[in-house]
Amino acid sequence: MKINCSAGKGIMQLDDCLACALNEENLCGYDYALIKNMMNDEKKESRRSEIHVTDLTGCLRKAWYEKVSPQPEYIHETLARWLGVNFHQSVEGSNEVLDSELPLEDEGLVGTADIVYKDGRIVDLKQSRWIFPSKLPYGSHATQVNIYAHLLRKMGREVTKLQVQYVDASGPTKCRKCKVPVRADDGILKCPNCGSIIANAHLGAVLVNIPIWEDADVEAYISERKENLRGALELGLPPEKEPGFLCAYCSSVSICMPGEYE
Repeated sequence: MKINCSAGKGIMQLDDCLACALNEENLCGYDYALIKNMMNDEKKESRRSEIHVTDLTGCLRKAWYEKVSPQPEYIHETLARWLGVNFHQSVEGSNEVLDSELPLEDEGLVGTADIVYKDGRIVDLKQSRWIFPSKLPYGSHATQVNIYAHLLRKMGREVTKLQVQYVDASGPTKCRKCKVPVRADDGILKCPNCGSIIANAHLGAVLVNIPIWEDADVEAYISERKENLRGALELGLPPEKEPGFLCAYCSSVSICMPGEYE
């Protein structure tokens, strides 16, 4: 496995990266044990051969590159994904009221529902660096959880409600003046020191209700996106570009859009 050295040494084998860290020559600041854990991705190969829900809801061109020509990643650019995986694992565990990490599949499309309650409520977990409640849900998150709902119904299970649980990695909103987390006072979020009411504040987590789409609308979305990706894979040609702010964080951007993010 190859990685792109975060300390600027270029593309190298992961074993060489680990040896560098073990010898404490790691100018990147990442310890051996951390790198070893971060880069232990046993699901990567199977993901390349399957079409996942997130392949369709994200950039199709990115999904194509990841399956056909995966590029070495910087260690530091895998950090957010690694933290997200650990966040999901921390809430795993099915019990009498819910199923967690429930595998979903229909006609070659696979996915995993984070939490499915026995009463039919689906909750998708999202960790973010900053949460602004007025701007939620972000990106394609509503589409993603609706596809999970569609796949669950295809499995014969009832879906009664869709929600996205956002968790802010930086914790509750803080008062800009006092630098302390807000607290609730009769349902109003305020600074406990100066009493200021903080606009667009949260307590570190926000649970967002998502409208349920009609099955026909979900099926049309899945069909179009899946056919585009499958056709591109069969032809060996990448799909059309879908530029956005996430391009700057994509490991394939140098071959997809050479010179634009250097």
